[in-house]
Amino acid sequence: MNQILFLSPMDSISAIAPEVADELGLSITVETSDDLNAQKVIKSHPEAEIVVSRGGLADLARQIPGISVVEIVMSLNELLSQLSSLTREGYTRIAIVSRANLFSGAIGDFEILGTRIRIQPEHSEPAIQTRVRQMVRNGWEAIIGCRVAYDTAHGLGARAVILESGRIPIRSALLEATRILEAKRREKLQSAQLKAIIDNIDEAVIAVTPDKEISFFNSNARRLFSTGSPCAAPDFSRALAVIDPVEKEQVTTVNGNSVVARSIPLEFDKTIQGRVLTLQEVTHIQASESKIRSSLHEKRLFARYHFSDLIGHSKLMQQTVARAKSYARNDSNVLIHGETGTGKEVFAQSMHNDSRRKNAPFVSVNIASIAPSLIESELFGYVDGAFTGARKGGKPGLFELAHGGTLFLDEIGELAPEMQSRFLRVLQEKEIMRIGDNRIIPVDVRIISATNRDLFKQALSGSFRQDLYYRIHVFNLRIPALRDRAEDVPRIFDFYLKQFSAQSGRSVVLTAAAERWLKSYGWPGNVRQLRNIAEVAAYGENDVVDVPEISEAIGEQMPNASEAGFIVIPDTGTLKEIESEVIRGLMARQATNEVCARLGISRATLWRKLRRPASG
Repeated sequence: MNQILFLSPMDSISAIAPEVADELGLSITVETSDDLNAQKVIKSHPEAEIVVSRGGLADLARQIPGISVVEIVMSLNELLSQLSSLTREGYTRIAIVSRANLFSGAIGDFEILGTRIRIQPEHSEPAIQTRVRQMVRNGWEAIIGCRVAYDTAHGLGARAVILESGRIPIRSALLEATRILEAKRREKLQSAQLKAIIDNIDEAVIAVTPDKEISFFNSNARRLFSTGSPCAAPDFSRALAVIDPVEKEQVTTVNGNSVVARSIPLEFDKTIQGRVLTLQEVTHIQASESKIRSSLHEKRLFARYHFSDLIGHSKLMQQTVARAKSYARNDSNVLIHGETGTGKEVFAQSMHNDSRRKNAPFVSVNIASIAPSLIESELFGYVDGAFTGARKGGKPGLFELAHGGTLFLDEIGELAPEMQSRFLRVLQEKEIMRIGDNRIIPVDVRIISATNRDLFKQALSGSFRQDLYYRIHVFNLRIPALRDRAEDVPRIFDFYLKQFSAQSGRSVVLTAAAERWLKSYGWPGNVRQLRNIAEVAAYGENDVVDVPEISEAIGEQMPNASEAGFIVIPDTGTLKEIESEVIRGLMARQATNEVCARLGISRATLWRKLRRPASG
């Protein structure tokens, strides 16, 4: 199928064209025609995208929609050669008559070495015939022109020479046709690529002209605005209604579907040439978010806590957060100390999200939760067939998953001695090898470890390698126990109380007495225990939470201590601090009035004794 049609007015030119095309390695179709049949010939070749022709045939080809036309321009060399031949024959008045497009608009009288030359372009065949007759009557001896001019002059007995198109102009025209054809091909490819992209995005896309006419829409737009009939055109009246030059984004409804609509101005040549409207169904947005969240949760590759999530305005807490923020700014390993429930992983995630690695993975693992026999494969991964029960295709380890980011190792003190040496080597060499493999994999991982043990004592006793201890303990972050920042307790409790009560559709408040009691209690389970008590209070029967409700909830959480009849008190502290702890222990199991009666003191004395030395 030839996309180039060479349309010639004479057989002599038609004979040259295939030869030139072969030299250029082109495949073309050649036809010879007069003006009367030119358009019929062109339409008989529907595969042709470009017509190469000259004179009146080129003008007629331009009138057919979808056809690109390349003109064969008259070669100056050929024209001068014809003039030279006529002057040698003795002709001194020579006229050149043809279509204007053969001479690029040239016109006028010229005199060269005693020979008078006139170039006279015309716009049609009848005009050419009339002009030639007139010029022959006026004494012009020789006529150079197109086929019509030649036939007319020859019929009048004048010397006639036909304007030929030789190899050079034909070659130039075919090369130009090839360039245009290649540009068309690239344009079609880009158009097909753009259509494929736009049709396969989740959003409906509609282009609107300045006159609010729809000039383009993709397949999702057709579906969204469908009228229900497969043959009917989409009804875009609703789309035009939501176009607002002021409001860039709005939520609206289309055919019963909630969508987020965005109206974007289309700027071209520094002027607004309409707008592009995109519409995304809310259900698709929700499904995408759910899929992303599920994937990240399954892989444990995200950190959701930030320093802004930490609740606490006590001086001790502020100092701890400031220290953590300073550690977050570099890549050195951090060891976090803290009792159970103080929020060690919250600090680890916050440091990750405040570091240069925040856009990289955060991988969390609790060493104590993994069987010793599996810890190696979990940390370093394995290849296909490494051991019985290995997953087909192998599995990357946590170090690989955390590459570029942070690996958080909770309860690092539980790491088995036989694993500590290999773990140390990974930290030193920054490379791992999967089980069953001989390939080294470099890893770039920051290690944040956490423990509630005295890891230094373990290192001194030999149960934890000292060199590994110093490798993970570049920076030390000690998270304060909740009892050491009692002024933060009511604020934290109130946060969780509001959170849980909102979920149950209630509004639960805390009494002043209960707030004082919360500050006085020792909270052995720290923030985790406080959160649990707030949850129990939020889902209780009373909308006002007082001391008895809190005391009862704590008693239910510590049944063994209650049944055994003993109270947990600190192994250090002053007599007043021990006295306060004993009173708190009693209040965890009995109502305030019962405690006062049992100790033989008033409520005022009870609260005074519960005050800490620092505040009393």
